Amino acid sequence: MLGVVIVLILMVMGGIIAFLGDKIGSKVGKRRLTMFGLRPKYTSIIITIVSGVLISFLTVAVMTVVNENVRIALFGLNKLKAEMNELNLQIETKNKQLAEGKLLLAKRTDEYNEINQRANSIFEELNDVEQQKASVEAELSLVQDAYNQARQDIDASAEEIKSLEQTKNELSGNIEKLNNERENLINNITAIREGTVAFRSGQVLGAGVLNAHLTKEQADIALDALLNNVNSKLRTHMNIQDKNATVIRVSQDVFNKAVLQLSNTTSPKLVRIISAGNTLIGEPAVIDFAIYDNLLLYKRGEVIFSKNLLSYGKHLNAQGKVILFLHDVNRVAREKGVLFDPLTGSIGQFDGEDLANIIRQVNEWNEKAILTATAKDNIYTEGPVVINVRVERADN
Repeated sequence: MLGVVIVLILMVMGGIIAFLGDKIGSKVGKRRLTMFGLRPKYTSIIITIVSGVLISFLTVAVMTVVNENVRIALFGLNKLKAEMNELNLQIETKNKQLAEGKLLLAKRTDEYNEINQRANSIFEELNDVEQQKASVEAELSLVQDAYNQARQDIDASAEEIKSLEQTKNELSGNIEKLNNERENLINNITAIREGTVAFRSGQVLGAGVLNAHLTKEQADIALDALLNNVNSKLRTHMNIQDKNATVIRVSQDVFNKAVLQLSNTTSPKLVRIISAGNTLIGEPAVIDFAIYDNLLLYKRGEVIFSKNLLSYGKHLNAQGKVILFLHDVNRVAREKGVLFDPLTGSIGQFDGEDLANIIRQVNEWNEKAILTATAKDNIYTEGPVVINVRVERADN
């Protein structure tokens, strides 16, 4: 309905303007009026042209005011195209994100299926343990009955009674062991579903130096104190509130062998406590000992390694050559006997600001420099290798 009204208005308005233009043109012609010094004929033509222009202008103006689409077509087409291009880019970006999300979902689905397979495997092991437990309990019941019968028989052999008691104790121990394994398996299932590893195989959990010439009893006490100290530090590191919680576990055989190695020694010993396997959160870490002679390898100020950077060739920049020099220091110290971290291979540390200063000095001398690494303090087998690096200008 609005369109019909607009058309009628435009028709009436155009007719009025045309009529007025015609009348004005006729009067100009009759009275022979002139504009701009032109002849009446041309003046009449100009008035006719102006009338047509007014009709066109007012038509467009009315349409622009009344109809939003006309305004957009006349003045907002470029903006509309820009918005369309931006929306197309957003659609393309969302499509890429959708594709990446599908790939990530497929990856997570594979990981979930793998974890479910591992959990099912552990459930099967748990069922086997339950069956073994039931079998042992049934066997224990039979032994208990036999034991009671033997106790009632006064004339029974004392050796037979002793044997039955021993069998009972062994079976009770087996039941307790199976119960512990059952609890561990349940904890493993939970930890595997969470997928969090607390300690990795070979990871150094702690270390300490024990004095030389310890008796077996003294070595036992010192090693036990070291274990308690490491257990306390790990408990604090893992934010475990229970002060009686046991974070690490060691078999008696491993402990006894370590005590023998630490007894009656002629030099101090470095004892590293190492995780024997990957340990999931929620279970104690089974540990082993690595024992070394704790020797003084470098005295304070002693030169560890020195090299002219030009010998590294021209294919590296100053930063690359300095980093390669530090790798050589690491290698030389390891060859000398300094122990490294089994997981990272690192044996020391170096201040980042000092490294930046060295690189800047080497750049100023166009890499014509000799670097010398010296021990910042006495360095023993246990490390770490903390160094000072001296930069000297190399002669051509």
